[in-house]
Amino acid sequence: MAVTLTASSAKAASNDYYISSQYGFEVWLDSINLEPGDRIFLHGGTTFYGTLKLDWWDSGTDPGGNLIAPITIASYGDGRATISAGDGAAIFAHNNGGIEISNLNLVGSGVAPDGTTTNTESGISFYNDSPGDLKFRHIRIRDVEVSGFGERGIAIGGYNGDAGYDDVEIERVIAHDNLQDGIETYGTNGSTQALTNVRIRNCIAHHHPGEPDSNKNSGNGIVLGGVTGGLIEHCKAHDNGTNSATVNGPVGIWSYNSANVVIQFNESHHNRTSGGDGGGFDFDLKVRDSVMQYNYSHDNAGAGYLIFGTSGQNGNNRNVVRYNISENDGRDPNSPAASGINVSNNVDDLVIYGNTVIMSAPPGSTSVAAFRAVAFNSEPDDIIIANNLFVTSGGTRLVYLDSEDDVTFAGNNYWSSGDNFVIRDNGSTYGSLTSWRNAKGKERLNGVATGSSVDPQFRIPLGATAKGLVPNPLDGLSSFKLQASSPLINKGLDLKAKFNLDPGSRDFFAAPLIQGSALDIGAHEFAVTPPMILGCTFNASAPSPSFTIRYQSEIGESFGVRRSVDMTGDPAVDWTALTPTAGGTGEVMEYVDTPPSGSTHFYVLKRE
Repeated sequence: MAVTLTASSAKAASNDYYISSQYGFEVWLDSINLEPGDRIFLHGGTTFYGTLKLDWWDSGTDPGGNLIAPITIASYGDGRATISAGDGAAIFAHNNGGIEISNLNLVGSGVAPDGTTTNTESGISFYNDSPGDLKFRHIRIRDVEVSGFGERGIAIGGYNGDAGYDDVEIERVIAHDNLQDGIETYGTNGSTQALTNVRIRNCIAHHHPGEPDSNKNSGNGIVLGGVTGGLIEHCKAHDNGTNSATVNGPVGIWSYNSANVVIQFNESHHNRTSGGDGGGFDFDLKVRDSVMQYNYSHDNAGAGYLIFGTSGQNGNNRNVVRYNISENDGRDPNSPAASGINVSNNVDDLVIYGNTVIMSAPPGSTSVAAFRAVAFNSEPDDIIIANNLFVTSGGTRLVYLDSEDDVTFAGNNYWSSGDNFVIRDNGSTYGSLTSWRNAKGKERLNGVATGSSVDPQFRIPLGATAKGLVPNPLDGLSSFKLQASSPLINKGLDLKAKFNLDPGSRDFFAAPLIQGSALDIGAHEFAVTPPMILGCTFNASAPSPSFTIRYQSEIGESFGVRRSVDMTGDPAVDWTALTPTAGGTGEVMEYVDTPPSGSTHFYVLKRE
């Protein structure tokens, strides 16, 4: 073991501790009190056994929770250090903050496929039960793999009023094969503000089976609970919940008891259940003023997108679900939530627009619906379902309603792919959009008929492209883009004029809104405007000067690139054609060209 002391600032001295032995990890670290700015480095490639405990005095904050300087726990040398915690936690922090954890592997004693484990803790646990609603600031967890724990991979929460944490960031974490959940935040007794300003980015949560004999929710991927101001983006959750038998849960990515949450740019798939939800995404009880957008859900047992509330103060209010795609969710007809989009129980002031739901009949059943709204002990109320594209095949239901309250359908397209057209509304079945409209008044605004039942004319026919057969899975989503001849282009309702709704700035694929005279129906806005160039940089360094174009990519799209020395002629015909851009991810991307020397060069990107 080596210890190096370095001065960090005039305010306080900070120390670097390099730990290379089990004795240093188990005995020496336990004997010191960490101060703001101290850093612990564990030797890369070495396995350390036991739990790293951080008590209230080991904090990078002052007693009021304000950041002074973060305490760092990371690896040094080649590779990552591993903390093998056995039946305990790998890192446990109690009533402290200002802590950064990175570049570590954390393993518990393991979880068998049937849920059997001897571990009873979470891999990383931050727990605050301080009085006075105290919040500790600045928690960072980055580049960590955590597996084999009997509770969560990562758990951050408070359990004393609104005590908890502020400014929490979890990035590039892989959580897998833990019993209960991958990543979870929580508060006490329904608190919606135990944590504030929480960001979870670029994380993967998979194979959390859930506890088969428990009556509590388990087997989830990523969960925000007790949060005001939360973000989950660019994450994946899959193959969770296999053993969970309780009716409430599990779900791949979701939130409960929270406000002002955004869930965007995520993928959730192949999540399962033994008797509960088994869905992709969820805004659950006591979620309000939150947005679920630009996500991809597929092949889940339950709902692709669930919006659920219970009676009394546990309702669900003022949320938005827009520009998402659900493909073949509802694979388990026995899941009570099985559907593409599901609105259940005490849900108020919800708007769902611009989504695309693709639903083939699951084996042995035609009862699963692309859209489902039901009431148990409370009715959904003030629900707007607009400009969505519902596509079914195999005769499964387009819509299932078991609620007589205020659910408005307007401007949606319902296409059964040439199979039976089925809408089930409070005990009656309708075989056409017209018969449903005439009987129930749906798809009618101020006496004017809305909605349609036409072939959307996808770019690639359904079933022609299978997931897993393309290098970039997102490229397969191009199947759900509209052809130029689609009857859904410019046929969406004006959401601002009809419902005072702002549709946002982009569609699912990152194309800007609005492209034509009106919105399109579904998650794709047919693009006619040129690709968006955001900036250019010339690098004159020898031996090969280069030119870099920064542009807004669109999922699955490659743009043509043209170069000219004098800007004369038609770019599509007369300019030099270069190698197209790479397939888009929906993010800002760069294209680099090495042009001939001695001239000025001009570039355009074009849709091919």
